[in-house]
Amino acid sequence: MFLKTEPLEYNGETVTLFELSALQRIEFIGYIAEVNKGVAADTTEMSEEALAGIATAINVKIAARIVAMSLWQKEGFKGLSVEELHQEVLSGWPLPAISEADFIVRNLSGMLPVASASDDAEASETEAQTTEKPTPQP
Repeated sequence: MFLKTEPLEYNGETVTLFELSALQRIEFIGYIAEVNKGVAADTTEMSEEALAGIATAINVKIAARIVAMSLWQKEGFKGLSVEELHQEVLSGWPLPAISEADFIVRNLSGMLPVASASDDAEASETEAQTTEKPTPQP
């Protein structure tokens, strides 16, 4: 198989995560669009807490979906469908493990934003400014 893999170790357990195939990436983008379609267009009446709750729920669902799609690559992971794996991840994995696995799969799949040279320069400049000590005045 051509897909890259990386182990996830969490709470004494290890699971192998796989890069998403090209078709899975397309399906994943479609899933994100479908999940976001259910969000109300007019959120002006909602409190900040309600909006934060909706955003968190959506992000957890999306993260669990990409993890499930990754796990499915392991020869149909126990013969389950991606949807069944998605529900298994949501109901059986702690949030920190889902988050870490999401990052690993996105990294393996080249789905993380690439930092530009100007971003790196700005980060270095900001870091240098915050670590410099003021010169004492006589």
